[in-house]
Amino acid sequence: MLFDVGNTHTTVAITDDGKNFDIRRISTKLLQTEDELFVFLRGFYDVKVKQVVVSSVVPNINHVLSFFAQKYVGCEAVFVEAIKFSRIKWNVKIPEEIGADRVADVIAAYYDYGKDAIVVDFGTAITIEVLKNGIYEGGVIIPGFSMLINALFEGTAKLPMVEIKAADRFVGKDTESNIRIGTINAIMGGIRYLIDNIKKEQKFKDVPLIFTGGQARLIQNQKIFSEAIIDYNLGLRGIFYFYESLTN
Repeated sequence: MLFDVGNTHTTVAITDDGKNFDIRRISTKLLQTEDELFVFLRGFYDVKVKQVVVSSVVPNINHVLSFFAQKYVGCEAVFVEAIKFSRIKWNVKIPEEIGADRVADVIAAYYDYGKDAIVVDFGTAITIEVLKNGIYEGGVIIPGFSMLINALFEGTAKLPMVEIKAADRFVGKDTESNIRIGTINAIMGGIRYLIDNIKKEQKFKDVPLIFTGGQARLIQNQKIFSEAIIDYNLGLRGIFYFYESLTN
């Protein structure tokens, strides 16, 4: 059983091969106790779970998952960490500070796309990871779509909260469309600029560009990212590969 714990949502997946996943999602803020988690999950899964593996960016949830694994699965939960995965050299100042979600993305890119890759994960925060010659060279963190829209709403007196969806034009006719167009296109333009300059800086030629994360859907059909591969299960596979590397 794999847990991908994000700031907003948690993905739970059952797999026995790292390719096929039975997936459920829950609001991360609902993960209060191991008993509540068990009640939520038992309605979906009737298979025998042997191991719990966790990628978490919310430290105060980790004890809930540890207790869940001990009490209901009979195992110790395994947590994804860069320093435990030695097949990749983590060429950054403090590898322990790399978020588990980012580690999982990089591991899956390494296994499935090769030693060179750029990964963009569209979550609450958007992360960009750079893998070159099998070495993790670092990355970028920028605010996500929801974070920017929330900042406009909370930091102003009159601007409304708007639904996040793709913008189909560049000039809006009302306040909501103005916010949506500005947010979506500012982030897209920033990511395009970063990717182009990362390629130059790292001297990449034909490097796979992989988009993942739930909000990748907002830009998956945009022409400026025509080379991007959409891979929604990248992180889950990375969690599986991480555990597999510990046991093989």
